Amino acid sequence: MEVTILGHGSLMSGRGLAFSGTFAVRRAGIVALADCRRGFAKLSMYGNRFATDVELARLPLQGRRVSPHTDQADGTETLALSVSLDDGYRLMKREGYQPDAARQLARLGQRQDLGLADFLWRVQTEAGHDVVGYRRRLFELTGYTSPHYIPHPVRIDGDETALIFVAPGFDATGSEAVISVRQQTGVRGLMSAGQTWQRKPNDEQLSYMVSCLLGGVHGLRIDDLLPRPGDDARLITALCERLRPEITVELSRFRETVGLSAEQYGRAFGEPETLLRRSGLYDFVAGNLSPPA
Repeated sequence: MEVTILGHGSLMSGRGLAFSGTFAVRRAGIVALADCRRGFAKLSMYGNRFATDVELARLPLQGRRVSPHTDQADGTETLALSVSLDDGYRLMKREGYQPDAARQLARLGQRQDLGLADFLWRVQTEAGHDVVGYRRRLFELTGYTSPHYIPHPVRIDGDETALIFVAPGFDATGSEAVISVRQQTGVRGLMSAGQTWQRKPNDEQLSYMVSCLLGGVHGLRIDDLLPRPGDDARLITALCERLRPEITVELSRFRETVGLSAEQYGRAFGEPETLLRRSGLYDFVAGNLSPPA
């Protein structure tokens, strides 16, 4: 069995994914999410930096696959990776959700002839697509919840279900005994890149931002994660200096990390120059920056 994971931060790039080793990706692409926003919000488990999160206007979360060749879709764009359950468990562990709990949920789904994502969709449906009720039900089923990220189901194009990691804020983790990291650190809303830099003007935050923005090499629109006009010029300069050399190696590093040949990558995403321009990364770094080969 397999599961499709939607990455909204460092999981969008080979640089970020390589932190967890290599993967045998069976399908890759871009999924645009409706009715949600993305920004920086959750203090990382791995260093003195804020990681990305998505805030949901409502449940259920809906998305659609988009073509980077022709489609400028509305919504928050994520990287969709279809992997084996074992690789999915590795990604969940990385995001702070215990693989043993995910395995319990997968076994419960198998008893109903459902994959993990489809089972969580059923759980959420039975909870009336209420985010707090859904998280409480997961805790009831497993005796576990996470203060970091919790997997939430996303219905793609009406007939496919994927999982995305959402950090609980002040709206509960599913257990009164487990307080979310966002609540512990007092982060109620999403922060822009500039606001994040004001709180964490350090190399770890800069490096993490680079891993997120490199998703733009693969055509994902990352304008919501870019610094805005008026933000600290030192942040913009530092990001551009880091991104220039990283962009040149990101494409090959991504293919090696996810196990896609050049031909497979081309079918899934398209031409590098088109992707870089579509995402907004080309314009941000420099108008004369050569796209990756």
